[in-house]
Amino acid sequence: MRCYETLRTDRTYRQMHDDELGAITYFDIHRFENGTKQELHQAVATEVPCTIRVNGAEAATLMVTPTHLKEFTLGYLFTSGIINAADEVQDYYCDTVRWRVDVRTAKHVDLKLLGKRLYTSGCGKGVLYASVIKLAARRPLAMGQCFTVDDLTRAMHWLLTHSQVYKDTRCVHSVALSPKGAVPELLMDDIGRHNATDKVIGHGLQHNFEFQAAALLCTGRISSEILHKVKRAEIPLVISRSVPTHQTILLAREMGVTVVGAVRSGRCNIYTHPDRVVAG
Repeated sequence: MRCYETLRTDRTYRQMHDDELGAITYFDIHRFENGTKQELHQAVATEVPCTIRVNGAEAATLMVTPTHLKEFTLGYLFTSGIINAADEVQDYYCDTVRWRVDVRTAKHVDLKLLGKRLYTSGCGKGVLYASVIKLAARRPLAMGQCFTVDDLTRAMHWLLTHSQVYKDTRCVHSVALSPKGAVPELLMDDIGRHNATDKVIGHGLQHNFEFQAAALLCTGRISSEILHKVKRAEIPLVISRSVPTHQTILLAREMGVTVVGAVRSGRCNIYTHPDRVVAG
C-alpha cells in the first residue's frame, strides 16, 4: 500500500507545532475553585470532520480525533463492508489541512450498491450501511475461544488506567484488543467509541491479528453499532465497564457474540452467551 500524508498523523496526544493537530489542543481557561478564579492552560480533546473518499467518491464524513487516521480508515472501510482486507487498499492519501482521506482500492466499489445509510447513536452520528447490518446477523459465531473472569478484569483495568489522553482531557473513549484474554499491547483513543473501535480493527488488519481469539475492550457503552463492527471482524467477545443497550443484547444473541459489562474487580455481568466466560 502506498501512503502519502501532508502532515504527520501518528502522534499519540500532543501538539508538536501550532499548525499541527494531535489528540489534544490547549486552551487558556478560567476556573473557580474555593471562591477563587484561576487562569489555566487546559488540555481539551481535539475533534475534526474527516471525509473518507473511495476511488474519488465520498463514503462518509465523521467527527474524529485526528490520530491513527490510516488505521481508522482501514477499520471503517472494513466494518462498513467496503473492503475485506487491508491489502485491497492500494493507495492512501491523508490531507490534514482539509482533513480528507483518499483511498484507491484494487477493485471498483460502487458505494450506491452498499445500501442506504443508517445513522446510529454513536457520537457525531456513527454510520453503518444497511447491507452490512443484514449480513452481520446472518451467521452466528462459533463458540471457539473461552476467557476467564480474572483475565478479562485484568485486561479492563489495564485499559482504564493506560490512556494518557483520557487522563489529560477526560473527554475520549479508549478501545483495545485483548488476545486470548491477555493484557493488550496498545489502545486507541477517540472522541467516538465507534471511531476508536475502527482504529483498533484497522490496526489488527494491518498486522494480521487473530480476531477470532480476541476480546474487544471498550470504555464506553456497548451499543448496536459497536456490536456490528465486532461481528464483522468475528471477534467473539466485547467487554466494557459500562452496560449494553437492549438492542445490543437481542442482536448479540443472534450473532453469537458474548457481551460483558459492568466490569469491576473480580465481578462482571455476562449478558449473552455466558459459556465463553469461565471462573479463574
